[in-house]
Amino acid sequence: MDKFEKYLKTIPVMPDVATKVLTFAEDLDEVSFTELESLISMDPGLTAKILKVANSALYARQQQISRLQTAISLMGFKAIKSLVMLLTASNMFSQKAVSPFYKYFWQHSLITAFIAQKLCDLSGNARIREESFLAGLLHDIGQMSLYESQKNGYDGIMEYVNQDENKTCAEEEALFGANHREVGRKIMESWNFPAIYADTAGEHGNVNIQSPHKELIVIVSIADILSSVLHEFGFSEETRNALAPYLKYSGIKLEQLNYFQDKFMLEMRDDPLFQECKSLFRL
Repeated sequence: MDKFEKYLKTIPVMPDVATKVLTFAEDLDEVSFTELESLISMDPGLTAKILKVANSALYARQQQISRLQTAISLMGFKAIKSLVMLLTASNMFSQKAVSPFYKYFWQHSLITAFIAQKLCDLSGNARIREESFLAGLLHDIGQMSLYESQKNGYDGIMEYVNQDENKTCAEEEALFGANHREVGRKIMESWNFPAIYADTAGEHGNVNIQSPHKELIVIVSIADILSSVLHEFGFSEETRNALAPYLKYSGIKLEQLNYFQDKFMLEMRDDPLFQECKSLFRL
């Protein structure tokens, strides 16, 4: 039996609508907003939630958004795709959201996603901004699978999670015979996600990235580290060393990252979209 098979069984099947939206062509010359609207409308619950979150995201508008097609036109295809996946993930795992592990997991994942978007702005990579959000949100999905396979067993690893990526993977290997990065890649592939997301799940936190999507993986790796040190004052030597290879590749300066410890979470308190996303995961 494939060593990953038992871990894939712990993760729900991705709903058909979400899978189709994710693989929908992104060339705006070919994409029909009407077709996309029809596809999403197959799930009335998803449609209602998209409109609710879209109104939070576009809170400065004078009028409420009441039609799905309007939301798609205003937010853009990539943003809607990320939103579909965000809502799908929150719905798939809503029954588990009350446990301490899941609260920690989704809080870290959500903050990583929002930081990744900000980093795209800082590094001049706006074209991968939406991809960075979804990649950041799901980068650690393998942790969830390992946790579900042996909940008490994962408790002993929690002290390393999001603090030391290599130590976490080594502990997971010893206990489960697999680590969250390789399990995460398998999950993304089993959900038929594009390679950019599978590669991010499989290579984030790795300084020797082999994927052709290195640019995005570096952004998510920086966001992953930052989300764990937002409560600190300044960056420790350990954090600086962990960030160094990614900053060198991305061209982002360490000084630019002070914003995340100084202002980021304060700004997120007043960000309607962030607050709406938190409520989805009961954070």
